[in-house]
Amino acid sequence: MSPKQKTSNADKRQAERYPSHKASILLQDDKQIYTTIINFSASGVGFLSAVPLIPGDEVELLFDVELDEQTVSFRLPIEVIRSTQDDDEHVIGAKLQTVTFEYRQLLKKLANMYTSLGAVKSHDPKATLF
Repeated sequence: MSPKQKTSNADKRQAERYPSHKASILLQDDKQIYTTIINFSASGVGFLSAVPLIPGDEVELLFDVELDEQTVSFRLPIEVIRSTQDDDEHVIGAKLQTVTFEYRQLLKKLANMYTSLGAVKSHDPKATLF
């Protein structure tokens, strides 16, 4: 790539994204904000929020997932990396502060689902399984 060629945001990402449509709650300054996770990766999450967030904000994202026949509650400390407005929603990209064993299990489950069903990992909302 020549120095004049630009790299898209998708090209800069290091980890695969697994599309989702998972209900979640964002905790910010003792407020609960209902959000929807639109993708998971090894280093972060993407989600939709009705409330704007600013890059650098440190918040927590809560959601439940069925793993190994039991419900696991996640409380992820995240840092907002980017925020763009799309109509009445804000599309947020956030970096995980800590990657837990349970979170790695979740990614493994998603990877197995996509592999076994032959789904393509993308940002296409029609491709979501979880």
